[in-house]
Amino acid sequence: MEEEIESLHKAVTALMKALKIAEKNVQVAHRELNFVAADIATLRYLSDHQDCMLSDLANHLGVVPTTASSVVDRLVVRGFVSRERPETNRRSIALSMTPDGQHAFALINAEEKQTMKMMLDALPAEDRAQFVKSMTHIADRVSRRD
Repeated sequence: MEEEIESLHKAVTALMKALKIAEKNVQVAHRELNFVAADIATLRYLSDHQDCMLSDLANHLGVVPTTASSVVDRLVVRGFVSRERPETNRRSIALSMTPDGQHAFALINAEEKQTMKMMLDALPAEDRAQFVKSMTHIADRVSRRD
């Protein structure tokens, strides 16, 4: 198993390096929009959870609410996220993406899918389905760990 870990470590390190280089040279939306990882993770969560509460976002990001609030503040100032008080509960604040936020997220999502295509194109066609299945399995197992 130690040998497999070492081989995997080398492969993942090389892949991360290649993706970083590709991001610097090809990825326009990430650079022009000047998002940090937490901004992108927030927009990704809001794309599937419009009108969510800050506590839900913080839980998803794995941060304390004050940290999530700082990320949201930054995105609100830039016009990508809005805060609104729901009529059903005037004490809470619902978060949602603005049309500019939706557009920015669509650009980033498209660029990330181009990166995924680049990865799949590196494999023979007969290996792609198994690779996706394995990556999905790893992501599911790792994301369940607390």
